[in-house]
Amino acid sequence: MIIRIIKLLIYSILSGSNFLIHDTDHIACNYNIRKARKMGVKTGNNCRFYSTNFSTEPYLIEIGDHVTITNGVQFITHDGGVWVFREKYSDIDLFGAIKIGNNVFIGLNSIILPNTTISDNCIVAAGSVVKGYFDKNSIIAGIPAKKISTIAEYFEKNKDRFTYIRSFPNKKELIVSLFNKER
Repeated sequence: MIIRIIKLLIYSILSGSNFLIHDTDHIACNYNIRKARKMGVKTGNNCRFYSTNFSTEPYLIEIGDHVTITNGVQFITHDGGVWVFREKYSDIDLFGAIKIGNNVFIGLNSIILPNTTISDNCIVAAGSVVKGYFDKNSIIAGIPAKKISTIAEYFEKNKDRFTYIRSFPNKKELIVSLFNKER
């Protein structure tokens, strides 16, 4: 796998192509999933992991089906604050499990703290610090994160702005033309 990535990188640089950009999905859907499972993360099917920062106790993390973990996301399964008690209690630790449901998207640079459950059909906004229990069909955002709306409200609010051109070969031109019309 590493040799394939290096070859793709060299090809991409020499040819000036953006082929490597498209191969990140292959890495996120295959290599990173295998890496997470090998670390002990309980992982469902049809996932994409662009980040594999699964803390020091990855075996305390359970991730459902059809989950995307974007770049920079960190899972933390322990409370390092116990450091201040270590002189008196040398073996003290505090751990917490993390459970991510099915059909969840976790945005760029979010932090998922111990004792957190994100239920099915949720979106976590970029940069959120998430701790606690979140109901299904929630949009979660902030520091600390809280539910800011439902999935249905998010869809309704944005339905006139969505595009349906994800697999078009001329996607870039279509996006540029859409933004040029708005100006």
